[in-house]
Amino acid sequence: MKTRTYLAILLVIIPVQASLFSPLSLAGIKPDLAIALIYIIGLLTGPTEACLAGMAVGLVQDIGSASLLGMNATTLGLAGVGAGYLGRRVLDIASPMNVIFLASFSLMQGLVISLFLQTFYGAVPFFSLLITRLVPEAVYTGLLGTFLLRFMNRRNVMSLLMRRSLLKE
Repeated sequence: MKTRTYLAILLVIIPVQASLFSPLSLAGIKPDLAIALIYIIGLLTGPTEACLAGMAVGLVQDIGSASLLGMNATTLGLAGVGAGYLGRRVLDIASPMNVIFLASFSLMQGLVISLFLQTFYGAVPFFSLLITRLVPEAVYTGLLGTFLLRFMNRRNVMSLLMRRSLLKE
């Protein structure tokens, strides 16, 4: 992807997540735009670039939300690597399996953060959190990300985002 695109993503990810996605909340559960974007970047570019983008977006999220510094950066970087390998080897952009893979990446991110908090801080109601928060958010994020991917594919946004070297492949 182009450098200007990454800079724009880094500058607007938190305001867009906070302002445009708050009205989309269902019973207090909001989709995670960051992991959806990293998944899309992974499908378009590859594991290395998606990992770096995931780490950058995660670090911006960590700083913007005053959470544990590095947790989102690590989990989004790993999600970028996974999505990059899926995009290179397995998945097509138009595949309906994107909902399942994106939901599983979102669920894995939530599980890793929850288990980290449980291990080091204790008193996290893990199973209650899993059923009432993590699984519904993962499904919602999977649906949103697949909708964004199909919207971008129909509007030819993909060709605008990819570098010329990737378009020739």
